[in-house]
Amino acid sequence: MQTLNTKLSNEMQAMNERLSKEMFDLRKDMDSRFEQVDKRFEQVDKRFEQVDKRFEQVDKRFEALTTRIDRFMIWSFATSLAMGASVVAAIRYLPAVQP
Repeated sequence: MQTLNTKLSNEMQAMNERLSKEMFDLRKDMDSRFEQVDKRFEQVDKRFEQVDKRFEQVDKRFEALTTRIDRFMIWSFATSLAMGASVVAAIRYLPAVQP
């Protein structure tokens, strides 16, 4: 009976060691996969930062373009106003042409 208990105890201990090793290997594998996922998240974060930089560059370009368009509108309005004023002055101050 004692040999049977010893044998069962040894088998249980061997099974326990095997399971412990298996669990350790699984945990090691999980840790490596988590590291891979973390690296992938870091890559995605870097990609988002690159996209943010591109949006900032595009935003700066749009601001520059808006400034140019504003200046052009002011210049166009001033030119139209000056031409209108010169036409009105020419009509008003030049002698009328009589047929």
